[in-house]
Amino acid sequence: MLKKVVLSVFLFVLCACGQLSTPRAPQNNISWRAGSFDKSDHFGQTDSFKVAMLLPLSGKASTFGKGLQNAAMMALDDAKNDSLVVRFYNTESSPEGALKAFNEALNEDVQLILGPLMAGEVAMIGSEAKSRRIPVISFSTSPTVLGNGVYTLGLLSDEQIERIISYAAGLNRQKIAVLTANSEAGMHIARSAMKAAAQNHMRVTKIGFYDPSTLEFSELIKQMSQDKNFDTVLIAETGSRLKAMAGTFGYYDITAPDVLFLGTSVWDNTNLTKETTLYGGIYPVLSRNHSEYFNKKYKDFFGETPNPLYVYAYDGVALSSALSKTDQNNLYQAIEDPEGFAGMNGSFRLFSNGTNEHNLNIVEVSSDGLKTVDTASSQFKPKIDFEPVLLNDRPEIFGLAPEKILTDLFSETQKQNTYFGMF
Repeated sequence: MLKKVVLSVFLFVLCACGQLSTPRAPQNNISWRAGSFDKSDHFGQTDSFKVAMLLPLSGKASTFGKGLQNAAMMALDDAKNDSLVVRFYNTESSPEGALKAFNEALNEDVQLILGPLMAGEVAMIGSEAKSRRIPVISFSTSPTVLGNGVYTLGLLSDEQIERIISYAAGLNRQKIAVLTANSEAGMHIARSAMKAAAQNHMRVTKIGFYDPSTLEFSELIKQMSQDKNFDTVLIAETGSRLKAMAGTFGYYDITAPDVLFLGTSVWDNTNLTKETTLYGGIYPVLSRNHSEYFNKKYKDFFGETPNPLYVYAYDGVALSSALSKTDQNNLYQAIEDPEGFAGMNGSFRLFSNGTNEHNLNIVEVSSDGLKTVDTASSQFKPKIDFEPVLLNDRPEIFGLAPEKILTDLFSETQKQNTYFGMF
């Protein structure tokens, strides 16, 4: 099974710490065979499984691109798969650069593309990759660019919100207030919350929209708190905004245990040990079983602590190693293996619509730090196709004109429920 193939990479590396030499950073368009950091010309060999990794190695996103490249090189060194060859192509942090890099990769007869990173870059190459029947496993989490042979390894907001709301439903919570940004991403958060609540027999009773650049939430939260028609609050924010929101809710006596605060994985970027309002609050996180190994090796090799984003490049190469051992004429079927794969961040699987599923843990905020209150199984449950949910309960809208927002929310949410059927 593919999961075992990928897992074998991690089992090997966990037994081989300290035996590796520091890699040298590759130049653009140089291919690298698994287990070796030396320049090679293996792309021309017919027995190689050729993978193109499209990354922003220059331009505004170059820091992230180089970090992803470093993580990919680590995975190549760990894989020890002589049939796997990866070549890096520079997207120059732009859609036009991504198209240029893609066309260069096509000339090398690649069989799989990892990347690009940004939504605009992925959108630029998606249709052409589909026509050439070359799967694209991107790092973008924008839902608008997925499907038709374009997948993502990134952690999507939909599955996080479904996981945390499902867990809240199990605690007998019934009514949710959502605080989200007045932006495309914020609107997507609101739609996801409404769908997840309906699937779990809960209701979104209030949605507050705020200016994405503000740190002032007093009037908005005051209005939302007047009748307290909710027992749960969902906030998908981080840093100073999250802290400002928490403090304001506390000021208006919206606190635990009467109200349960829910977050997404972005809460992990903020130290919440002094945010008393959020004590008892919960949010989903990826598995940390192998994070110590990954972080230590990356720091030993490259002299810095890796951004959490970089591990997706490692998993992408490990996945490529597994795919290199399958029927090359059925790559899409192999990628969509319902049993999934074992990655550095735990198990994951990819769906035909380009989305994915991770087995997410739930952690709770306390004065002593985080504690895991629900550990996800390493095995995936069979995929369930839910009936489309009819959303009849109109939430109160704050911060924006209700009429237009409700029309947009309900038309798009209903359409997405019908299309996806599940999360």
